[in-house]
Amino acid sequence: MLEYLKKVIHNMPTDWLRLTTHRLDIYNESLAKTQFLDAFETLYQQNNADTAALETLPTAYDYIRLGHPLSSVLEWTIANLHHLKPSHIISFSS
Repeated sequence: MLEYLKKVIHNMPTDWLRLTTHRLDIYNESLAKTQFLDAFETLYQQNNADTAALETLPTAYDYIRLGHPLSSVLEWTIANLHHLKPSHIISFSS
């Protein structure tokens, strides 16, 4: 898993660091908290960390944290390291 994450960090889309608003064209509110991680898990299972594949991931809903896809990847990593469902790690407080 850690080798895959290294590839993801190396290949991450530029928007993952620079985008400051959600991409509403690919945003599905009813699936906002899990859709990104479900698709990310599929890429992980395929060992696909290509930039083009990462760019097609749905919006990672995150309440106004810059770099929100990276926050979601962190939550996914914590869940996997502890053998938990990512939905048990995703946290919001507002």
